[in-house]
Amino acid sequence: MNKEKLLQQCSNYFKSNPGFHRVLVNIRDRYKTLGKIGGTIKLDNLTIEEKEALTGFLKKNYYRDSVSIKVDKFQEALKDTPFDGLDLFQILEEYFGKEIITKKEKIERYEREKEDFFNGILNKVKGTKAYGWLEFVFSSKENAYRIISQRYDQDRERLKKDLIITSCGINNLPFFDNKSVRLALFASQISKNPHVFDDNTECGKLLLHGIIFILGETYPKNAEEKTEILYRAGLIKDEISNFTMCSGLLAYKDGKIHKGWQGFYYSCEPLQISLWNLSQIERIVSPKGKVFVFENPTVFSEVLHRTSNERPPLICTYGQVKLASLILLDMLVKEGIHIYYSGDFDPEGLIIADKLKSRYDQNLTLWRYNVDNYYKSISKKRIDDKRIKKLKNLKSKILIDAGKAIENTGYAGYQEMLLDEIADDIKAYLYSF
Repeated sequence: MNKEKLLQQCSNYFKSNPGFHRVLVNIRDRYKTLGKIGGTIKLDNLTIEEKEALTGFLKKNYYRDSVSIKVDKFQEALKDTPFDGLDLFQILEEYFGKEIITKKEKIERYEREKEDFFNGILNKVKGTKAYGWLEFVFSSKENAYRIISQRYDQDRERLKKDLIITSCGINNLPFFDNKSVRLALFASQISKNPHVFDDNTECGKLLLHGIIFILGETYPKNAEEKTEILYRAGLIKDEISNFTMCSGLLAYKDGKIHKGWQGFYYSCEPLQISLWNLSQIERIVSPKGKVFVFENPTVFSEVLHRTSNERPPLICTYGQVKLASLILLDMLVKEGIHIYYSGDFDPEGLIIADKLKSRYDQNLTLWRYNVDNYYKSISKKRIDDKRIKKLKNLKSKILIDAGKAIENTGYAGYQEMLLDEIADDIKAYLYSF
């Protein structure tokens, strides 16, 4: 009888007796762990079928609740059967009807298949900017690797399509050609789906990681930082609602003063500017050589009203500084304009001021932010301990001192209490220009 038929008969023999099934399962699992036939298996709560099968096959009394069996003994017992000479490993594969591989072999095979998959993707984008990004991700296991690895285990075909779409997006980022494009339009051009790069879509997440690599940035901490990174890559997101307010500034387009900005400048009226507006502008200047920035719209409006005759250069950020405000300030700094920033004396206000100081350094003066001004502006509004703790990470010395004063009193201070001083400062600064 040939070996294949003998293996089949042996398999049928064990299958015909359910008392062997759990034994063979345990031997198989032991092999997967050890990488070879051997070791010892243990069975608890033996059934009557298992006791009878083991006693008859191994020629030893196994009428007990729990037993330990050396796998070698099971192999040796085959010598006293018509199946002498058969390899136990081959018997297991015949019995279970599929290839049996060790855990180590399974891991190695998985890694080989994964590497082949990644190499296949790299070959499709070879010679492009996306190649540099993906090659870094696959070799370093950083950036988007965790996302890609998880998706590989879930649906590698869908992942393949998304990586190709994202790579096409990376290779065609508008900023490579010094252009700006609305994110939805860009997505349509790449995939015919205007939402393919939306927030929280798989391609959107991958695109952001690719842009971060291209720009040499770290992952954004919040939505505003994310919008800024996309903007730097030439992708405009939330172009209308992301705005800032200003007065006393002039903009240039095609080498000429923008008529709209010019009209608001000479009428000394506040101008609301969105990302869309800013994307059309080449330069922004302050004829006074400086700009005064407020977080509070009430203060901005009152200061403009009191100083309108001087046509003051003012900006209002509306609390948390949106991308539109940052881009406006970046453009002004590029022109050599100095920034004076004033805000509220509360944890949120000091944090905003600290971030702006870190960003613009010597190009920004923290204005009316010392301890004396805090006590002039102090209110009866108490700050809870949770908010007070936010003051611990301030970097600017003047703000650290103000933060300590706030921590000592527990009360917030507001710009409205300093309106007279602020208006006088602006007049003095402008006349000294």
